[in-house]
Amino acid sequence: MSWRALLQHTREGFWVGESSDRIKNTMKQAKYFILTAQNLQGCKQKYAIRHIDRIFVVCYIKSNGFKLVDLIEQRWHMAKRIAGVTEKLLECAKEEFMRNGYESASLRVIAEKAGSSKGAIYIRYPDKESLYRSLVQPAMDDFCGLIQSTLEQFNQLPGAEQTSQMYSFSDQGFGASVDYIYDHFDIFKLLLTSGENNTYQEFLHRVVGLDNQCTMRYIQASGNDAISSGRLTPELGHLLSSAFYTGMFEVVIHDMPKDQAVEHIQRMRRFYIAGWKSIFFGDGGENH
Repeated sequence: MSWRALLQHTREGFWVGESSDRIKNTMKQAKYFILTAQNLQGCKQKYAIRHIDRIFVVCYIKSNGFKLVDLIEQRWHMAKRIAGVTEKLLECAKEEFMRNGYESASLRVIAEKAGSSKGAIYIRYPDKESLYRSLVQPAMDDFCGLIQSTLEQFNQLPGAEQTSQMYSFSDQGFGASVDYIYDHFDIFKLLLTSGENNTYQEFLHRVVGLDNQCTMRYIQASGNDAISSGRLTPELGHLLSSAFYTGMFEVVIHDMPKDQAVEHIQRMRRFYIAGWKSIFFGDGGENH
């Protein structure tokens, strides 16, 4: 049961016993607390406290003013102060996810290799997905930020300049994108091959959305007739962008050396540029 579900128990009036000096003193000495459903359910004592791996598991204590949400906040802030533990857990988690994939990755193994306990993981991350996302989310956000910055600079140009500088901006943007991917190759490998497909699909959707938004802004600013003529629809734009970025990320899946990846991506770009010229200008792109 998650702490959110546990909090619901308290809202429904599920309380456990009274406080005692022993519990108060123990709580002052403890570094942080973990709350679990089993400490509340079926408790016949006036208080419930368990000691696991130097982590105190404490139930709700009514008379001394502690509330469940206060303890949850306290466990989070206290956990962050323990130097080196989070970093070691993340390092071991990355190794475990890379080796065994998302579904088969074991939190117990991660904790053991980090010289810690599963409790130390749950203090920081409520579940396996949160732990996984803490590894890949920064790179996802930075990559999207990099693309967004380049596309926004492009869209700030007057319409005619966007048309004339379209391919130079494209060269600049994709060069920086490939550099970023290879500077963080292990994280992208984890994102693309761990088997946790929901996170990757969310990432791809973000990237494609940014790309399509830039395309529509260009069409509006330049007065291009790709939409009005029927050569392009939002659905087609989404399909083309999704296909391109999916192909681009294949270089990571196949562990392609960077120089080889750049060569293949440039060839793929030439293929897509020819198609986009046909869509934008309707004459096969020969005059553009």
